[in-house]
Amino acid sequence: MTFQDQLLTCEVCGKTFIYRIEEQRQLADWGFPAETPRRCPECRKQETSAPGLRAGVVKWVREDKHFGFITQRDGSKIFFHHTGVVGDPEQVMRENAPVWYEVMSTERGPQAFNIHLRE
Repeated sequence: MTFQDQLLTCEVCGKTFIYRIEEQRQLADWGFPAETPRRCPECRKQETSAPGLRAGVVKWVREDKHFGFITQRDGSKIFFHHTGVVGDPEQVMRENAPVWYEVMSTERGPQAFNIHLRE
């Protein structure tokens, strides 16, 4: 797969932004489909507050404490606890596991729940 920087225009705010090679490679490494973003990074961050399932990849897990972090599509991390896992926790709570999840607001900040494997 060939990657190159792309100059794009956000369909929401109209700003011009660069879809960098590094971001394209990172998303490909995580198993996300090769699709050109239609929104700038700022508008993509705003959409993380929208309800519904999101795709992510488990970044790391602290098994003895039953929590970990998921890397979101925008590259940011979100906390999860094993109580938010649906199905077999052993399959979900492993590094680089592709997952679907939802986000809820807690007193400590956003947290992933309804977490299950992407197939």
